[in-house]
Amino acid sequence: MSLIQHNIEKEERLIELLGYSLVGPSASNTWLILDENQNQVGFIKYKKLYNGNKKKGYTKIFGYHTLLDSNNIYWDYTRSINDINGNILDIDGYYEFDIKRDNQENDYVHINISAFLPSISIKSMEYGYMNFKVDYKNELYLNYKSKTDKFNFEEVLIYRNIENDSYYDNKYIYQIRCCKRDRELYCDSSKGVVTREISGIQDRYCDNKLKIEENTWVFGHLRTHKENDYYGTVHEMAVKHQYGIDSFSHFRYLINQIIPFKEEVLSTILSDEIMKNLSIFFPEYEEELVEEAPQKKLTNSNN
Repeated sequence: MSLIQHNIEKEERLIELLGYSLVGPSASNTWLILDENQNQVGFIKYKKLYNGNKKKGYTKIFGYHTLLDSNNIYWDYTRSINDINGNILDIDGYYEFDIKRDNQENDYVHINISAFLPSISIKSMEYGYMNFKVDYKNELYLNYKSKTDKFNFEEVLIYRNIENDSYYDNKYIYQIRCCKRDRELYCDSSKGVVTREISGIQDRYCDNKLKIEENTWVFGHLRTHKENDYYGTVHEMAVKHQYGIDSFSHFRYLINQIIPFKEEVLSTILSDEIMKNLSIFFPEYEEELVEEAPQKKLTNSNN
């Protein structure tokens, strides 16, 4: 009887990020999940998931079932390693798990830890809905809510700054919506909500020209609108505006408070290449660009 060649890299990665460890496999192809105090908080079990169907030519399906139930994490996950035709399935970087909260509903986390389309989405009673991703165009998208003693806020940030791209424009968009604490920021309601947005689009055919728009909506009605062309780049605009950078920094702080990884969360899911492309939001990668950009001024091309 040949030994089984196990591959639990996917499961092991999340377990290690949470600060837990594995012991095994046992003779029954089971690993124990241990917390920081070496208490068992779950297991990974290699098992048959489907008996197959000889008449239809379907083969048996095997895989791994993971159950993690610790003080702050619940993760119940089954992964097939082959399909009904016997093909070995690729291992992706997607994870879905719950973060336990006292006296309220758990936070639901969906995270993609991979070089392709890294993302985080969170549904939380305390923090609301959060969504962060970097798409195939190397465009950052961020949407999250926060609150103070008197106001509720929702911020949206879109940023793309890739040199020598003949397909897509570079852009910087920052939007903030706010209302009093006793109201809600529902997407389908503008009652009591004030929205401000600034956007800059850098034409891919004109490297140093920006079309900038500023808009304000009060209770769903457009109150102010400004539109101008400037000589400059989205990088310079983002540095000069600063609000998007501050918003991203606050999100980076929040996400580290919400997801109990032992490492910094965004540095975990993003590659070095992506963080260098987004270096304006990652001071550890900015270096010379940060020193130069604030000294440059956007110039109105109509002057």
